[in-house]
Order: sequence, then C-alpha cells, then structure tokens
Amino acid sequence: MSSAVARRAAVSHSIDRDRSGSEVSREGLGSARVDYQPSNSTNMRNNLTSGDPNGISIQRDDSEEMSQERLTDSAYSNCYTPPQVENMMQRELKYFFMNPYEKYKARGRKPWKLCIQILKIVLVTTQLVVFGTDQFSVVTFMEENTKAFEHIFLPDWQSAFDSGVYPNTKSQYALYETDEFFEHVDYVVKQYSNLNTVAIGTYVLPPEPERQILVYTEEYTKFDVVTKYNCYDLDLKIVKNKTYIDVTTNMTGFHLKDFMEEQNHTIKFDRLKFMSLNFTINSVHVKNSKSLSDPDCVEFHVKVHYDNTPHSGRIAVKLLADDKIDEPCTKHTRSHIADLDDYGWRTAITGLDVIIIILCLVSSILCSRSLYNGYLLKKKTINFFDRHYQKKLSRSEKMTFLNLWYVMIIISDVLTLAGTVAKILIQEQKFSDYDTVSLLLGAGCFLVWFGIIRYLGFFHSYSIPVITLKVAMPNVMRFLICASIMYLAYAFCGWVVLGPYHKKFRTMGITIACMFSLINGDDMFATFEAMSETNKLIYYFSQLYLYSFISLFIYVVLSLFIAVIMDTYETVKEFHERGECENDLQVFIKQCDDSPDSGCFRVETESATRKFLRRCCKRNNQPNEYTPLMD
Repeated sequence: MSSAVARRAAVSHSIDRDRSGSEVSREGLGSARVDYQPSNSTNMRNNLTSGDPNGISIQRDDSEEMSQERLTDSAYSNCYTPPQVENMMQRELKYFFMNPYEKYKARGRKPWKLCIQILKIVLVTTQLVVFGTDQFSVVTFMEENTKAFEHIFLPDWQSAFDSGVYPNTKSQYALYETDEFFEHVDYVVKQYSNLNTVAIGTYVLPPEPERQILVYTEEYTKFDVVTKYNCYDLDLKIVKNKTYIDVTTNMTGFHLKDFMEEQNHTIKFDRLKFMSLNFTINSVHVKNSKSLSDPDCVEFHVKVHYDNTPHSGRIAVKLLADDKIDEPCTKHTRSHIADLDDYGWRTAITGLDVIIIILCLVSSILCSRSLYNGYLLKKKTINFFDRHYQKKLSRSEKMTFLNLWYVMIIISDVLTLAGTVAKILIQEQKFSDYDTVSLLLGAGCFLVWFGIIRYLGFFHSYSIPVITLKVAMPNVMRFLICASIMYLAYAFCGWVVLGPYHKKFRTMGITIACMFSLINGDDMFATFEAMSETNKLIYYFSQLYLYSFISLFIYVVLSLFIAVIMDTYETVKEFHERGECENDLQVFIKQCDDSPDSGCFRVETESATRKFLRRCCKRNNQPNEYTPLMD
C-alpha cells in the first residue's frame, strides 16, 4: 500500500508542474467555460502527503454530468490535471490527425498500414505483370485466329480489312449481286468441310454427326412489288427460320440455292433482312508462359453475318468468332502431357498469390479498424463540443473524421482479393474468364498505387496538389456541368446534320469521341477533309460547325477550366504559406502545443491480468492500489 501512495505522490508532483502552463485559450469556441476550484488539487495533495490513501478527497463540479465527461484513462492522468478535459481532448484529436512518423514519435506506434501498402505495391504489381503477360498471350491467340478465319472463309479478303488497320475499312467488305451471294455462301461451306487440309492452324471439326452448319434467316412476311400501280405490298412482320447443313469431308458440289429449294425454302432478297452461317471449330492454345504453360482447349463459335437490313442493294458481310475454353477437353489433354520443368516457378506464383490474399485481408482489417476508431472519436468530439461549448460541428468538420483514403484502400483490397482468387481458379482450370480477372487486378493495382498519395500528402510539398484537387472539385463539377450542356448541344447537332455525310459522326458514340479528339487537337485536318461535298449546304454548315466548336472549346472552355484549378491552387498555396486554419475544429486542435516527442502522448501498456484485477477490486467507488487517479 505504501508503494501506491508514493506513486500517487509522484503523480501529484507531475500534476502541479503541468498546471502552471496548461491554461488554454478558447477564443472563437464559445463563451461557455468549465470552472474548476483550486481547493480540489490542494486537498488532494494534502491527503496524498499524509499517507492516507483512503482519505483522498476529490471535490466534484457542481454538475455531476461534467464530472462524467472527464477521461478515465490512467495514461492521461500521468500527464494532465484531472479537471483539464479540454487539454486531454486536444491531445487526443491531435494524435488522431498525426502522420505515421509523428505517431511513432508520440507513442512508438509502428506504421503497419504504411509498410503493408508499400509491400502490396511491390507484390501486386509483380502479380499484375506476370498475369498481364499471360493475358496478352491469350488475347493475341484469339485475335489472330479470328483474322485467320476471315482469310479462310471470306473470299477476296484483304489485309486492309483487318481490325488493326486505321482507319478501319472492314465495313467496305460487301456483296452486290445474287450470284455473288450464293457463291460466297458455297465457298464458306466448302472451306469448312476441307478445313483440316486448307488451314495452317491446328483446327479440329466436331464429330461427323455433330458437324453441322446452322443457316439462320430473318425475313419479312410479305415484300411484293405491285408493278401495275408502281407501289409495294408489305407485311413487315419478321419470320425466323433455321436450317441445318450436314457437313461431310468433301462438299465441292454443294450449292446453297439447290439445298434451300430441297428444304422448301427459297431465298428472296426482297424479303431477306438478315442471314448468318454458324459453325464450331476446336483448337488448342499452347502457351509458352511459365506461370500458365499448360495448354487450353478452345472452342470457337464462328458466325458469318449477311446484313440486308437497309435494303440498299448492298449486303454487308462480317465474321465473328466467340471463343470459349473447353474445360473437360483441357483436363483430359493435360492428363496426357509430360511433367513440366517449371513446377517450382508455378509454385512460387501460387505462393505469391497466397501472400497477396493475406496482405489484403490484414490491410482491410487495419483500415476498417481505423475507420471505426475515427467514428468513435467523432461521436466523442461532437458530445464534447455540444456539452462544453454548446456548439455543433459543421458537416465538413465531421467529414474530417472519415478518411476516404482508407475506404479506397479497402475497395482496392476487395478487388485485388477477388482477382487473385479468380486467378488461382484459372490456374486450377475451374474458371476461364481472363477479362474479368484482368479487370479486377488492374483496378485493384490502380487503387493501390493511388493510395500512396495519402502518405505523400503528409509532406508540405506533396500535399498541395492533393488538397488543390480536393478543394477545386466542387467548382470543377459545376463548371463541367455547364460545359457538358454546350458539349451535348454540339454532339446532337453534329450527329443529326453531319452523320449521314461524315463517317466520324455516324453514331452518337462516335460523334462524342470525335469531338473529344478535336478538343485535344487530334486528327483535325482529317475530320475537315473527310466531309462529303455532295450537299453544299451541309458542307458549308460543317465548316461553321467545326470551326466554332474547336475555337470555343479549345480557346475558351479549356482556358477557363485551367483557370478554375489554378485559382484554387494559388489559394491553397497561400493558405499553406500563412498557416491559417480552416475551421473551429482545427483552431481547437492547434491550441495544443505539445510536440509528438514530448512524452505526453505515451500510453502505459496494461496486461490483461492487471486490467482484470483493477476492474474486480473496484468496490463502492473506494480507491485502492488498482484504481486510477481519475474516476
């Protein structure tokens, strides 16, 4: 018992020493004050000096609710006078808004979240690079097979029609005569039947009973020309028809016209709206990547479209190839291949995925805990200001306790975690959607890198750009709303007026993309040059339209947009140089002059046994050796 009395005497000495410089100015925070009687600490010191621990007399304030607001943490009692709730609140808020380095100096707290984010950047980026290599291999395989199918099944196909050529001229491939149409369909059927001998690639046709070509047609019910009255008798109701062609090894004598007549179906181009040939081709993708080197069985669903919807005398032809991983075939194929020499590399890749999953889980837990602690401190601060100053925090002051950087990190962890699990499933042949995995991993990596800006924002030189974007966002959004109205006005006008005469304005989406490229100075002369001169009125209107749009948005709108951001930048820069506070909460926190390394922020660690004994030995509010100085 004597040791506890000596400890409390030392605490009382520290309290007397701290009281001399603890008066805090409350200018601008309201006129309400907490009045404490000096006799409280005097009686306390007399009782402690007399060695009677049971004789401690702490006089309460007139209001019992005021005494309940006092913090009961024994760590604070080592540095502060019990009535000085304001100082304690200031220090608690100041510690909450410290950067990781200041928190380390204040309490020796390790910056675990920072270390985890740095480690995540290295590992997630490595994972993304490895998977990106595999993704490129898969996508390249699919695209090159599509090009091969176009050259095999479409006669007179030219390299200029390939999708990689700019500007894309694939839409120019079309048919114009009836004989040309039937010859084209016959050519597709013959090439498909002889695919194993014609194609260079490794292609396998389905077994003989299932080797079929589906002929799908959409026709109008009635589309007749009444010559006598020079008019048309139309019934535009769509009739759909499906016909299957059994494909044998050699179909050199096949003719679609004769085949359709045998099926009691005649193709009339006046009624024909759309026709397609659908067939299946199997192949294998042998990857040369170490992480995903096992072959995949791929099933291509090829469709040759003949579009006669406009009835303009021109049937546009287009080939599409949808790919799908054949999982049963893949498992069967892998069971017959020899053991690979890169087992160690693939094990390392799987280990990397597991480590990333663990890091994402830990990072999400730590960030969620910080968000919860911020929520608790916000409620405590709101109650403190309401009770002591009769003042409510503004919405912006409340939002300072919600760290959106932590929210973004949690989102990146969820995306990375989902992408990593899907990547493991791909390796185990239980999932085959590479695009979904690349989207999840790419978005997660993007947010991981973006989250590092939070830690750069703690430094004065790096924080100005981040704060500028944050402060300028409301003005930027209002400006963009006004600019978007003008932008859409030009877009609708250009689409309706110039669309029929200019290929860059054919659809609303293409029109918006073309206008955005013009704002950035891209392809200006080509846009002017591609305008048709068949209609002089539209041509002169297009010149006025393009010149006015480019001048308005490049010289006026973009300049004003930059001016809005620069004005905010100058304001933020001046604010940082002058060191002014923005709101009352920051004024309140700034009044705490304790530096992080002063030792006043230190928290004494308490074992679980001591905490249990302290709670169990507290009886009838009588202090003992386990009772904190403040209650």
